[in-house]
Amino acid sequence: MKTVYAMYAVLMMGLSATLQAADIGDSYNVLCEKMKSCALKSVGEADLTPDVRAMVMASLEGACVAIQQQVSNVAATHPLHGAASACMDSMTTLSCEELENSGDEKTPECARYEKMAEAYQ
Repeated sequence: MKTVYAMYAVLMMGLSATLQAADIGDSYNVLCEKMKSCALKSVGEADLTPDVRAMVMASLEGACVAIQQQVSNVAATHPLHGAASACMDSMTTLSCEELENSGDEKTPECARYEKMAEAYQ
C-alpha cells in the first residue's frame, strides 16, 4: 500500500506544472499506464481485500485524471513544452522499483523542467 501512495506522490510531484501537446499526451498515457501496472503488481503482491484494492485503483485513476487535466492546458508552442515532454519521457523509462523508490529525487530531465518552470513563473 505504501508503494502505491509513493507512486501517486511521484506522479503528482513530477508533473505539477500545467502542460500539453500530442507527444506530451502520449507520454502521459504511457506513464499513467505504467504507474497503474506497477501499482497492480505491488497490490497483487499485498494481501488486500477487494474493497481496498478497488480503492487503491480508484485513487490511481484519479491521479491520472488530474495529470491529464494539467496536460491539456498549454499548447505545443509553449516555451516549456520541450522540457516538459522530456521530463515525462524520462519518467516512462524508469522501472517500477525506480518509480517506487524515487521519493523526492527527480530524473535530470524533470529537474531541468522544474527549474525552467520556476524561472518561467
